[in-house]
Amino acid sequence: MGWFFPSFNFGQTMHWNALLLFGSLLLFGLIGAHLVTKMRWVPRLTGYLIVGFILGEGGLNILSGDVLKSLNVFADIAVALVVYQLGRYVDIGWLRRERWLLATVLVSSLLCFIFVSSALSWLGMSHIVAMLAGILSIATAPAVVLVVLRDLRAEGQVTRRLAVMTALNNVVALLATYMLLPMVIREDDASIWNLIWQAIYAVGGSFLLAYVTYLLMMPLVRLFGRQRGRQFVLVIAVMALAIGAAHALNLPVLLTMLTFAIVSKNLDFRFDLMELEFGPTNELFIVMLFVAVGASMRWSDLSTVGVAVLVLIAARLAAMGCGVFLFARVARMKWSQAGLIVLGTLPMTEAGVGLMQAIAHFSPHTTAAVVPLLAGCLIVLEFCGPLAVQFALLKSGESGRE
Repeated sequence: MGWFFPSFNFGQTMHWNALLLFGSLLLFGLIGAHLVTKMRWVPRLTGYLIVGFILGEGGLNILSGDVLKSLNVFADIAVALVVYQLGRYVDIGWLRRERWLLATVLVSSLLCFIFVSSALSWLGMSHIVAMLAGILSIATAPAVVLVVLRDLRAEGQVTRRLAVMTALNNVVALLATYMLLPMVIREDDASIWNLIWQAIYAVGGSFLLAYVTYLLMMPLVRLFGRQRGRQFVLVIAVMALAIGAAHALNLPVLLTMLTFAIVSKNLDFRFDLMELEFGPTNELFIVMLFVAVGASMRWSDLSTVGVAVLVLIAARLAAMGCGVFLFARVARMKWSQAGLIVLGTLPMTEAGVGLMQAIAHFSPHTTAAVVPLLAGCLIVLEFCGPLAVQFALLKSGESGRE
């Protein structure tokens, strides 16, 4: 009996399937991360981004079009895992004692909007685009901060404040985005009342979905008891259901998951829900998220808006600096700690991508006008941001890594 092998036509275009894509990107991402971490100050996220850039539209153009779109599911799960873990840092009781931190978040957010929108308007950008960029600049990239924080096993005042500021910045940015939508739509001559209703639906629906998800999860948590393995699977299952429900109801995933994390942290008075380490599971999706971000980068985006990108970054850094240093003394922080926190808030763009998705449904014309500016920030800050966060946490002396 002979062996027969299927014939292959190597002239045909290779078709990616989910498993081939998932396995290839994990493998290449890990290789890239291993190579860059040979340098002490370079975090592994930079390796994932470089691999994505090489394979993406700016390099070999393997990850583009429908292939790149298929990574959105992995990106959603990665962002959900990240914001859940980050939201668990937001302890309302601790914030009552550290009330100046909340003031820092609100003031720095307001200054980001004012500084960035004013600077871009001065450059000649349209009023609406400048305002939208000002809103997007409020958010600090949650995945960058959390991954570097966990890699370094950092713990202390700078680490805690940076984590809480990142979570709250994203909440403020999301709420502000929906407040801006009526003005964006007015520019497009659409129904302002329809947009106001949709904005209320998105924000209120996210809060309600997060609270209902918490109410449904807690009886199961008490049923299974404080068994780490079972609680881990339960939380993953509940998060997957919440993400699916948010998509089905057209609600912002980022706001839903942040609210769910904060609610589960602060309404669980009996501490039935354990603090879980997502470890390898988290790592799988983080690789996919940042390879996808790297694949979407194109140097041509930076060349068209280079000056505007630099102005936006400088204005945002100045705004964050003013907000943090203004309350540093009353918050009992050293000047050096305040400076490191400002440096740690530098990454912003992957959060900006999530916010752009939130408004694309309502105003694609305005969104298209902002995309080149956001893409330029993506190129600069996704490479510089992880370096800045790692440098800040190492210099703070709070890193647990040798």
